[in-house]
Amino acid sequence: MQEKSQIATCNTLFTTWYNLRLRLFIESALAGLTAGMLAVAFRLSLSQADAWREALLTWAKRTPGYGWALFLLVVMALGALAGWLTCFAPEAAGSGIPHVEAVLLEQRRLVWWRLIPVKYLAGVFAIGAGLSLGREGPTVQLGAATGQAIGRVLKRSYVEERYLITCGAGAGLAAAFNAPLAGVVFVVEELRRNFSPYILLSAFTASVAAGSAAQRLLGLKPLLPLSGVAPLPPGALPFFVLLGLAAGIFGVIFNRSLSLVQDLYSRLARLPRWLHPVLAAALAGLVGYFFTPRVLGGGHALVEEVLRGNVPLEIIPLLVATKFILTMVSYGSGVPGGIFLPLLAIGALLGSGVGQLTGAYFTGLNGLTGTFAAAGMAAYFTAIVRAPLTGIVLILELTGSYANMLFVLTACLTAYLVAEGLKVLPVYEMLLERDLACNTGAASAACREGMMLVELTVESGSPLDRHLLREMDLPDDCLFLAVRRGSRELVPRGNTRLQAGDQVVLLVPREKAGQVIARVRSLAVCGPEPGR
Repeated sequence: MQEKSQIATCNTLFTTWYNLRLRLFIESALAGLTAGMLAVAFRLSLSQADAWREALLTWAKRTPGYGWALFLLVVMALGALAGWLTCFAPEAAGSGIPHVEAVLLEQRRLVWWRLIPVKYLAGVFAIGAGLSLGREGPTVQLGAATGQAIGRVLKRSYVEERYLITCGAGAGLAAAFNAPLAGVVFVVEELRRNFSPYILLSAFTASVAAGSAAQRLLGLKPLLPLSGVAPLPPGALPFFVLLGLAAGIFGVIFNRSLSLVQDLYSRLARLPRWLHPVLAAALAGLVGYFFTPRVLGGGHALVEEVLRGNVPLEIIPLLVATKFILTMVSYGSGVPGGIFLPLLAIGALLGSGVGQLTGAYFTGLNGLTGTFAAAGMAAYFTAIVRAPLTGIVLILELTGSYANMLFVLTACLTAYLVAEGLKVLPVYEMLLERDLACNTGAASAACREGMMLVELTVESGSPLDRHLLREMDLPDDCLFLAVRRGSRELVPRGNTRLQAGDQVVLLVPREKAGQVIARVRSLAVCGPEPGR
């Protein structure tokens, strides 16, 4: 009798899970469209803030005596305002991507009505002040909050709300860079790390909706167009290996430096929170006034100059060092802002430097710095974030150039192997671990009563491959809900034997979610289990 009851429960839950897809398409489209429009508004606000800062800087340079002091005072005030606003929603600090990952792991709470206004306004003030931060992290977090808002307004279940949070995050990235495919890949590769058809459906729908909104409002052109690209000869391949090697080493330095700077800022904990970005804004103001304003903000204009070949080799080392230091100081200050765009600027400079050196000694490769710069962006992104597919797709959509794909892939592969070989965590994993270690109370407070869905894909050679479900060592209150095999969906039973490629859905108590997710991921991935 008990076995029949369990089978009936599984069948009921299976039917509910199957019917979920019928609503997922429309809900994801609505979340993606809303997140896309919010991302476009944020992007336009940042553009206006950059324009006002440049106008103020131009006036200050034309006003001898006190002009520089007034410019510095304004950017410091904006930094202070950004830091003060962040006090009302501490989860809005920084990129926001680690926070979204923590929310999906049931380690953090997401309060959309508090996060959206704080992230939006504080991000505009911080980046408008000239801090070396990008818009993509905030738009990912804003998109996730928008997805949650849609779920709450429609009074959807927690399961559907999590899908809407995920697809909203991908839609935010898609609209931020006018790169819908990169938004989909980012969700699958970085946020969920699971090629579930349901995640793919929601992310794909939301990213298309967000991309359509962005292109309708901002135009169809790539964000960083790369024109006049000539096919590279096969002999150029070793130079892209060299570029990947440099990007990998500099990527490791970036991640370690970011951790070190955050440690240094933590020693200033006695100072008011709003004072941290004031120090960063002061440095940015001095650099912008006395050196060059090109390194301020995310670095969009700087990347455009690099891709056009307008940055001479002689000043590239100084620009790289300045942009690097500003990014470290700006991100460590704790105001809203991402690292995507700043690291793409540094990667473009690295690629351009290698390209110009190559052209100087090998005349047959002269004038190809644009391709080297694009490959440098993808390789540097790969080394830091450790999401090579996202980096490659993002650069292809940003530049609109699909030529010389082999060379870009070579640089990314080399950078990935170097970063992995040096045993440094990917940046968002490192930031997430730091956050969870420093705020264990918040993690436990995020767990509420109830159940949640966990999905995983069984890899070939993993501990789950060709094993029975009853052999899986999980808490007794975890329930297998469905096994998707190809086009079929199976009702799981204890004697169901899993195969490589199976997508398994579990129902897990939310208070045990963090432990169970880590366990099932280790079982589904090919490789030794932890502790062996």
